[in-house]
Amino acid sequence: MLRQYDTSVTNAISFDLEHWHSATLLSDEVDDPVDHIADSVSIVLELLRRHDVRATFFIVGELADEYPGLVRNVADAGHEIASHGHTHTPLFDLTPDSFEAELQLSSRAIEDATGVEPLGFRAPNFSITRETRWAFPILESSGYRYDSSVFPVRTPMYGVFGAPVRPYNVSLDDPFSSSSESTARCELVECPLSVADTRFPLPIAGGFYARLLPVSVLKEGIDWLNRHGVPANIYFHPWELNPDVRIDCSMPKRFVSFTGIEKTEAKLDQLFTSFDFGTVRTMLENEATAGSVSRQNTVRFGRTDGTNHTEHRS
Repeated sequence: MLRQYDTSVTNAISFDLEHWHSATLLSDEVDDPVDHIADSVSIVLELLRRHDVRATFFIVGELADEYPGLVRNVADAGHEIASHGHTHTPLFDLTPDSFEAELQLSSRAIEDATGVEPLGFRAPNFSITRETRWAFPILESSGYRYDSSVFPVRTPMYGVFGAPVRPYNVSLDDPFSSSSESTARCELVECPLSVADTRFPLPIAGGFYARLLPVSVLKEGIDWLNRHGVPANIYFHPWELNPDVRIDCSMPKRFVSFTGIEKTEAKLDQLFTSFDFGTVRTMLENEATAGSVSRQNTVRFGRTDGTNHTEHRS
């Protein structure tokens, strides 16, 4: 008998839309990369259509400039469009001024392609950490409503150990704490990637970890979060559903980049069948209703049905 999971919690599913060869581990491995953008996005859109799921797409601005029709098709399918920077440059390699310029270029490219300014942001390589905490006030002053860049467990490449695991209003003096003792809370909401503390902190958010772990472990992690009243926030890249992107590279890079890629779509099929998923914004609206994040912030989000064609910043 198949296990029945609680579907009263709406979890967030997102896709970081970027060139597969822009990944840090692969950028120096490819001289003349084959472009799989259209095929990869098509696989994702069909999967989402099949399950009637609306997702958030964090899109690199340069890609929106290069493929405006493709980005528009994603928006027309009812999915939320958010920013993934303009050049897919990690914040470790930017200054506050160049980051602000990246946000402006990215927003303009996305608006030109879709007619909508993005409300959400995700840093390339989850590169908002204690060293780049200066990004939060810039995001707020640039008009963004939420960020989804904090990975609340430390990994060799990124992460903030001890950061909250559920959405919270950012405190500019202590941006990685949801404690009520933190002051100067702003309207910007942080939507951290998912870590489930089932037996030990388990990063189930997506990408390499979700490709590596059995789907039963992913289900256990999402179920643990939901039973504790926390929505899961998971992500993938469209190319992670497309086995054709695999290239011959060193074993460590091949392991991290392509392990489990042929099973990603089937895993998402099972997750979408077992749990309720929607956009990051839909998750935030539900969190506001539950009182976990500021109502003032979410009032400004506008519609909550997963579309964003008519949503403009006030």
